[in-house]
Formats: sequence, structure tokens, C-alpha cells
Amino acid sequence: MTPAAYLRLRRVAAGLSIGDVATVLAPRIANRRTAFALVRLWEADGVIAEPTDVIRLRAAFRFDVAVYRQLCEGPEDRHPRICTGCACSERDPCLSELAGTCGWASDTLCTRCEARSLRDAADWMDAAMGRTFMPEGLAA
Repeated sequence: MTPAAYLRLRRVAAGLSIGDVATVLAPRIANRRTAFALVRLWEADGVIAEPTDVIRLRAAFRFDVAVYRQLCEGPEDRHPRICTGCACSERDPCLSELAGTCGWASDTLCTRCEARSLRDAADWMDAAMGRTFMPEGLAA
């Protein structure tokens, strides 16, 4: 996984748009366009954010700075295990009030992302078959 993909997936996993992150980085509207451009730049493959910028980004959404650095500097065979769905890692797992922390469903997918992909597939199948989910007690 590239450092840019890691940042992008962690931002999306946090439920934030690039504009949301730009607003955190630049509370003054006058500076927001520059912040927006910087976030897009940092999420572009081949670009490595400066250490001070990484700290600024960390204020906007949760990610593991050590994992980011490993992706930037370490050989690929030494990269940590990272979920391809949300970019969580053993050092920075998904957190849920109901389920706690995620685990590994496969070599490349955490249990939270696996559950989400199974739900999405079931929803897609229901839509394709013309069925709509209706919770018990609400059906007519």
C-alpha cells in the first residue's frame, strides 16, 4: 500500500471528505483552498508529506504515524499488515462501541470491512431481486 493510499483510506474510514479535513487544517475560509489542495496532494501517489504536515493531518483524523513512516521509508516486504478496505492495522485497529476492536478476516481485510462488504453484497442482491429489507413489525 502506498503512503498516499493509506492516508486516503484512513480519511474515508473516519467519514471525512477532503473538504472536511481542509476545514480542520484551515479554520479561516481564506486559507481553505490551499488546505484543500494540500490534502489532495498528500493523497496523490508518489507524494510524501513532510513530518510537520503529518502531525497537522493527525489532528484532522486518526491514523498511525509510525505506519505512515514505514510505508514511506521501509522496504515493501517490511510494511505492516494493513486492511485494504479501511487501512487499519494491528497498531491502529477499527474501534466500535458495540464490537470493540476489529480483527483479521483474511490477510488483507479486517473483520469490520468484511462485515461491511457482506452487508453491501446482500443489499445489492436484494436490490437485484427487487426485495427491500423491512424490519419486523414494520411490514404492512
